[in-house]
Amino acid sequence: MRTIVVGLGNPILSDDSVGIKVAALVKQAIPENAGVDVVEAYAGGLRLMEAIAGYERAIIVDAMKTGLHKPGTVQMLSLESLTKTRNTLCTHDGDLSTALALGSDLGLALPGLVEIMGIEADDVESFSEELSSGVSMALPLAVADILCRCGIFESEYTID
Repeated sequence: MRTIVVGLGNPILSDDSVGIKVAALVKQAIPENAGVDVVEAYAGGLRLMEAIAGYERAIIVDAMKTGLHKPGTVQMLSLESLTKTRNTLCTHDGDLSTALALGSDLGLALPGLVEIMGIEADDVESFSEELSSGVSMALPLAVADILCRCGIFESEYTID
């Protein structure tokens, strides 16, 4: 199954960069012939929909700040569980569900399976290239989970 892993975030906003950091680690761990592409993305909505077009499966990794979980909690979410945005006319902020519906209406080849990994953030507002400690500790779990989902089992994945 042709798969894309997309790490979303802003590299200079502390925990908001967790998706990008997970993607970079996944990219290092995946063999070249695994049939898995890994990319970083800095915007959702239509741009994200365009990035995953042509793949059978997409795994999207992003920070989330619900306040309901400890920072670093990793959760798999469905498209239906995501909050819709009111900014449906803005390509930067439009929600993924609306963008996928539009892409489908336009006849684009979109993934039949979209998996969303949300990692509970602590700080998404401070300018920093470092993750908070709780979020940083979630990196090995998030990467190992994605490797397993892609059929690449790393029994003792560690970050050097």
